[in-house]
Amino acid sequence: MKKIFIFLFILISIFSCKKQDAVDNSPTGTPITNIVPNDSSSYQALFSCLTSYFKNAGIFYPGNKITSAYYSNQLITNEIYSAANLQDMGTVSLNNVIFKNKSIVTNFYYNDTSATQFTSPHNWEISGTPSISTFSWSNANALPTFTASSNIPDSVTLSSGFTIPIKGTTNCNLIRVFIQGGVGSSVYPSKLFSGTDTILSFSASEIQGLTTTNTGYISVQLFKDHYRTIGGKRINFRTGLQYSNSFLKIKP
Repeated sequence: MKKIFIFLFILISIFSCKKQDAVDNSPTGTPITNIVPNDSSSYQALFSCLTSYFKNAGIFYPGNKITSAYYSNQLITNEIYSAANLQDMGTVSLNNVIFKNKSIVTNFYYNDTSATQFTSPHNWEISGTPSISTFSWSNANALPTFTASSNIPDSVTLSSGFTIPIKGTTNCNLIRVFIQGGVGSSVYPSKLFSGTDTILSFSASEIQGLTTTNTGYISVQLFKDHYRTIGGKRINFRTGLQYSNSFLKIKP
């Protein structure tokens, strides 16, 4: 079951920039502490809105926004959480759109059920519970930039692995690459890279367990993470980009 949780989290749904984020206005009624994002893969809550692009006939087209929010009673490290640790945080809304609070994984994962194309700033409102503070916060961070989508492969070879040259990337904390193979695959390779890396690579050993197919899946996600301490919890407000290809050819 753990693999299923990780897999679903990756589909919806990050190392660090050296520059410290500017101090923002405090959330309503809540003291705030600025955190230098030098360990940007660890947090207790995530409020995320990604702009997505999907590949069709060799061209990337805009897709729906990918939005999510969850709050864990245990530290989430390297983007992996346990559904058993997620907590109810009351009503969650983004730019006045109320999220549903039940998914196929857990009762306390929140995601948008509309096709709303959220624009910046992202105004999050959380009603709270006895154990989670009520707060609101507006994330006006600019999206990362990325000019190397053409380098995302249309095929990978299991015997040799693959690399993705990265260029034109700015305003980025973390990059994540995820791959799904054909029916019978025993792994879901996922790897985190620094936002300043210029080569994203998977060795042959890191993708063993995938099965060959003409309809594999690859996504490259670029994140701008913004950390705040609210109610004693480390919270990550995220904007980002996702580029995906659902027709990845996986060769022997």
